Amino acid sequence: MNWLPTLLTGAGALLVAGAAWLLLSDAPAKNAARVAALPRTDPAGLRSTAPDTVVLLEGRLVAREPAGPEGFVAFHRERFLRVQSEGAGKGKEEWLRTGTVRPRLAIAGGGTTIELADQEYRLEQWPHVHRTDVVPRSHSLFESTERFLGFKAGDLVTVEGRVVASGGRPGTPPTVAATVLFGGDAAAYLAAARSGILTFKIVGAIFGAIGALLLFVGVTWLRRAGR
Repeated sequence: MNWLPTLLTGAGALLVAGAAWLLLSDAPAKNAARVAALPRTDPAGLRSTAPDTVVLLEGRLVAREPAGPEGFVAFHRERFLRVQSEGAGKGKEEWLRTGTVRPRLAIAGGGTTIELADQEYRLEQWPHVHRTDVVPRSHSLFESTERFLGFKAGDLVTVEGRVVASGGRPGTPPTVAATVLFGGDAAAYLAAARSGILTFKIVGAIFGAIGALLLFVGVTWLRRAGR
């Protein structure tokens, strides 16, 4: 067991270092400032936006392909694994993500519909969750409860993306190369970006506390073992 105090000390040092990075990092603040500076528009207003401009596009989700289970259009698909029986996460459900569906989509608003030109967008703050059993069960990966997390046609969404010139006949609206599909309006999207600042600080404080405890236990153990 002589290796255990060394392991605890090393793990504690790593956690403290990670905590310092989280607490001192300005990445969340920079991202929030970037999002706050993006122009907001609806599909009708996008016609007057210059190509290559990154925008926050608000509108209603329009499906361009047949809907999936329970009417989901863009969604994550997961399988139930187990309920944690011990540790800090005791009682927490564990799910395995088995796939993500990102079909062709459009955004409607102001009498105009804008197509999304990219299908590699990230799903954030989805408004719908459905699972196939009220009480999740797990017999095997293929017989366990499934759940779906995502979006349906008609949802109010905000898309962060880059305006792409239509390249078609005059009067044809541009498209948007989407990077994020978010459930809610642009104000909610900005609020979520700003909440990341606090999340970094909270996680950093937790890592720091755990790391300091492990360091204390490990160093104390090593000192006693060296006597």
